[in-house]
Amino acid sequence: MNADFRYLIDSLTLEDWATKSSELFQLIVSSGLNAVETDSVLKAVANRLKTPIAAVRKDFQVYLGESPNLDQNAAGEAVQLALEAGLELWHTPEGDGWASVTVGGVLHHLSIRHKDFRTWLSGIYFERNNKPLYAQALQDALAALEARARFQGPEHPVYLRLALHERRVYYDLSRPDRQVVEITPSGWRVIHSDECPVRFRRTPHQLPLPLPERGGNLEDFLKLLPLRERRDRVILLGWLIGTLNPHGGYPVLVFLGAKGAGKSFAAKLLKNLVDPAKAPLRSEPRDETDLMVAASAGHVLALDNLSGVSAKLSDSLCRLSTGAGLSKRALYTDSDEHVLEATRPVLITGISLGLLRDDLADRALTLNLERIEDTERKPERELLAEFEHIRAKTLGVLLDAAVTALANLETTSRELPQLPRLADWAIWAEAAAPVLGLRHGEVVEATFAVQAGLEQDLLDNDPVARAILELTLTFSEGERREYTTSELLKELETAAGLSDSNRKPEGWPRTAAGLGKHLPRLQTALRGVGVAVRGTRDPRTKNLRWSVCLENRGEQPPHPPQPPQTASSTTENTAVVERWVSAQPPQPPLKPPTSTVVAVDDSWGSQQPPQTETPSSTGSAVDAVVAVVEYPQILKTNDATKPQGLFAGLDDPIREAEDDADYF
Repeated sequence: MNADFRYLIDSLTLEDWATKSSELFQLIVSSGLNAVETDSVLKAVANRLKTPIAAVRKDFQVYLGESPNLDQNAAGEAVQLALEAGLELWHTPEGDGWASVTVGGVLHHLSIRHKDFRTWLSGIYFERNNKPLYAQALQDALAALEARARFQGPEHPVYLRLALHERRVYYDLSRPDRQVVEITPSGWRVIHSDECPVRFRRTPHQLPLPLPERGGNLEDFLKLLPLRERRDRVILLGWLIGTLNPHGGYPVLVFLGAKGAGKSFAAKLLKNLVDPAKAPLRSEPRDETDLMVAASAGHVLALDNLSGVSAKLSDSLCRLSTGAGLSKRALYTDSDEHVLEATRPVLITGISLGLLRDDLADRALTLNLERIEDTERKPERELLAEFEHIRAKTLGVLLDAAVTALANLETTSRELPQLPRLADWAIWAEAAAPVLGLRHGEVVEATFAVQAGLEQDLLDNDPVARAILELTLTFSEGERREYTTSELLKELETAAGLSDSNRKPEGWPRTAAGLGKHLPRLQTALRGVGVAVRGTRDPRTKNLRWSVCLENRGEQPPHPPQPPQTASSTTENTAVVERWVSAQPPQPPLKPPTSTVVAVDDSWGSQQPPQTETPSSTGSAVDAVVAVVEYPQILKTNDATKPQGLFAGLDDPIREAEDDADYF
């Protein structure tokens, strides 16, 4: 600050500020001070007068009147420089402003509110003026550019890692050169960003993929993973190729096993193969907001070392598997919404997750890994070095499989006689099977087998399901009985030996309403062993009534789904909707009964599952009941407060049941 300013400021008082302020302001303008220098003088004045700086700034603004503000001049110049640099302004369907700009010959797509775009805008301003673009001017420039993008620019969707456009799949390699893989039914190629018709966003923690190479094989990759069974290989490859399906949904791949089984390492390799990122394995999210934030930052979400899956996390993972949205109030507003949407492949590892809720189990693919023997264990750095050596060619094989999937989608959709819950994923994986080294129908067979095992776990561990099986032991084949919800609860308590017990096992509904909410979660698993539980509401009384029926064998498929030998194996195949273009896929057929699926486990290398003798429906239900009723009698007691009958001998502490609302 020069002597003229210092002399004038030192002579100021509150009494003469009204007369001397004009002299000071005129000196500022005539001296050509920039925004920072001007603000420094105004702060010195405020300090001298012991008055708020905002009051001095306001007086200066009044003095300037219609004269252009220094910050506004800088903001306008920044906007002009951005437009001269060839900036393309556009907006997303949600109304967010974006910009496309070429830097160093590479086309970048940036959110206007993202720090990368702010840095670019400040950089071109500094390059022209050799001085920084100050905070207020930067905010004004961003606001002007965002308004143009939203109201004058065209609309384009923005994608993360994977996109579908005109029956072509685009896979962002997240490389600094912005190269993208284009996948068509006839082949794949690497293209530059300016050739790509879709627009990808980047997140700060994404890592680049290598340029894919041709001529690889999957065996070199699979031998790095601790897979023991043929079915494990089928499930893993089906999930892996599913990550390149841009249509979603995606099954949840669950690695279970003892410590030292290589679960975390396997999850890390899968994540790094298709969607590398910093900290590839995440801990359990605290709530749905954390889960959605993590899902919006990457294509594959990997949760490591979970000790269990709570009801809320289970529901959130189900929504994420098939498409989830989270709406939150935008910061500093009363009514504006901020929405996060995602459909993501999910990986979970854990020693034991306990019983998965039925809706998550219907979307889950579980792999049970065995502990690696100490004599077979290798240092992780050696395995990672081998992975890096084959990574580019392994990625190339996956891209070959995606090409085959695109080419075979419509044919495969017509040929599959039965489909699991995530039908779009199953069709995509089966369509890619020839390149993956899998026979036709093997992914669907393995999926049904895994889900049958999970359903058996539900029957074994859910107290209500066990009580229903105990109740139906007295049914004859084809017999149907109807109950109100209250009547059914009393019948189940009697069947389970809980009528006179004040202590109920964990998971037992405390009220009829709780039972009504719980039964729909058991219907599919019970149907697999020949027990049909259906609820209907009386149109006159509005009361809910339940029918329990021991069905005959003709209503159930006797074996796991068989792969068709030809495209015309059954006329019903032509009725299967092409799920690639269907927004509402039809309900898949009933799954096979658990009692016949178990026999398939040892025959994955053969062309057909073994044709075992089909038991009657009564025998199937009885076998299932025997399997879940015969528990070791740890302690027997005559205490009337202890559970009797079906739950007799269970000496573990019994906690209170969950709140009824938790069943939703």
